[in-house]
Amino acid sequence: MMVKMKKAKIVELGGILAVILIAFIIPSTIFTPAQEEGSSADPLLIGTTSFGYDLDPQNAWDRASFDIIHQVSEGLFAHDLSDPYLRIIPRLAADCGTWSNDNLEFTVTLREGVTFHNGNPFNAAAVKASFDRLNYLIERGELQTAALYEPLNRELVIKSVEIIDQYTVKFILNYVFAPFVALLCFSGSMIVDASDMPASTIITPNGALVGTGPYKFIGNDGEKVEFESYEDYYRGVPAVKKFTFVKYDSTTSISQALLSGEIHMGNYDPDYLINFLGSDKLIVEEPKPGSIITYMLMNNTLINKTIRQAISYAIDYEYIIHSIFRDLIVRMTSVIPPGIAYHQPQNVANYNVSKARQILIEAGLSKGLDEDSANSEWILLAESAHPIANYNYNYNEGNIIREDIGEFTKLNLKRIGINITMDSWSNLYYKWPWNEPQIDIVMVGWLLDYNDPFNFINPLLSNTSYSNSAKVNDPWLQEKMMEGLTEFNETARAQIYYKIQEYIATDLMPWVFIGFNNGVSVHSTHVTDIQRNSMGYLYIFPLTWYGEKAEISDNFFQYCNNCGAPPAETIKILGYNLIVMLGVISATVMLGVISATVITIIKKHRKDDG
Repeated sequence: MMVKMKKAKIVELGGILAVILIAFIIPSTIFTPAQEEGSSADPLLIGTTSFGYDLDPQNAWDRASFDIIHQVSEGLFAHDLSDPYLRIIPRLAADCGTWSNDNLEFTVTLREGVTFHNGNPFNAAAVKASFDRLNYLIERGELQTAALYEPLNRELVIKSVEIIDQYTVKFILNYVFAPFVALLCFSGSMIVDASDMPASTIITPNGALVGTGPYKFIGNDGEKVEFESYEDYYRGVPAVKKFTFVKYDSTTSISQALLSGEIHMGNYDPDYLINFLGSDKLIVEEPKPGSIITYMLMNNTLINKTIRQAISYAIDYEYIIHSIFRDLIVRMTSVIPPGIAYHQPQNVANYNVSKARQILIEAGLSKGLDEDSANSEWILLAESAHPIANYNYNYNEGNIIREDIGEFTKLNLKRIGINITMDSWSNLYYKWPWNEPQIDIVMVGWLLDYNDPFNFINPLLSNTSYSNSAKVNDPWLQEKMMEGLTEFNETARAQIYYKIQEYIATDLMPWVFIGFNNGVSVHSTHVTDIQRNSMGYLYIFPLTWYGEKAEISDNFFQYCNNCGAPPAETIKILGYNLIVMLGVISATVMLGVISATVITIIKKHRKDDG
């Protein structure tokens, strides 16, 4: 659910800020109450405001749907959510697979002795049927996730799946695609029991989902979604035998339920964090960097590189992060977030009005003003009939954060002679084609589908992508992006993405880099072994009731890649400032209220953080 920020809340939080800062200068264990043993006879209760939009793994593209599907269904491979690098591990595959010399064929040996929850066997026929169904539905235009399987905006990446024997399959690709195994970790690649399902069927939210995972889907009655453990699960029986998603009307209600002990986990309201700290029923864990990026998109066709660079240096990032976002985010230092493969922090543009002006002066765009010109002269130029430039800043109505950032950006850019006109989404002028509105500057957010830099860079910056709303069309970048798609050597691939990150951040500057989300986990003292991860995925299987142990066996456990990534960037947070640590719904605040217009602008990207 999207949460609207209210200006009054900023004042309200100001009164407790000092207490919060002091609290997190002291080690967080002081605020960890004594854990109490739980009872596996009771269900784990999770508060939510949404059960998502889809129950079909191959069609789901929102976080609330993922939270349900990931407990029931599995893919051949998965990201290890306990690993800071999110490296790839076999799941329904028995090994890491083998590529042909031309990297167009990928052969996978499957786990034996695995069954679906209905008793049907998992085997090569089930894998082929599932991917045949995926391609069929994409070709019919039925799946919203189609763009992920047509990554270059052309033919499907998977040409066909061949059965080699009962427990071996071969994927044949239409073209070389280095992130393919990572794509097999996405929920759309999870294996669906299609044996008794018409090819055109899409599982509805009130339907029946049958998987191979640790939990069986019991049902959705509109008020709750129930699950119970699959006793024949090949990795062992989870400690949490039953769990239920319970629907609430707001994150405020969820927060109150957490405080009362009515539920064990949930998508809370950040304004309740100070209350959580004082509760003997809850554990508040320290922050963990997330993989959602928030940035100010600039239309690269209308705004040339020189002006984009000047704008990037003219923005007071500290004010935006601390005073507008209330430290919900930390400064974005690369197009690839911490914890994602090949992330490398860059020397991004920082607030420097003198440098911004010098860029315009050296380019001959300052209209007679120079380094000795007073602030008032630059502001007068911006307010004149002929400023250095005049751009629209579009925001979705009702989103206070995005509106406030627009007003603040307008003030910042006046100091370099640029005028900004505030305009809501409803007033956007649509030109042909109708799904491509004219935008100049706008705040947007993006979250990943699977752990590969392709998932951030190519969709947002390739000249073949529907989601490239910044209209980036850079020949050098385009060439490097294609190299990154075809290079299988991890060391060489890492170097490609290091160069891409440096170029984007320090030269091209297609966007104004704002922030990464940074989250905190709040949960009952009864629950332990939560796999917090930068993808923000919820995975119940490893959870245990405090005082109990799960009997889990992971045969064939191995890492299929090292990602070539450096350690995740250390985010320096003064005294573990609690307001930085706003967990799952910091994402919803950053992304804001996504209107239908936004969904049109970011075409085919329907991944609301729900």
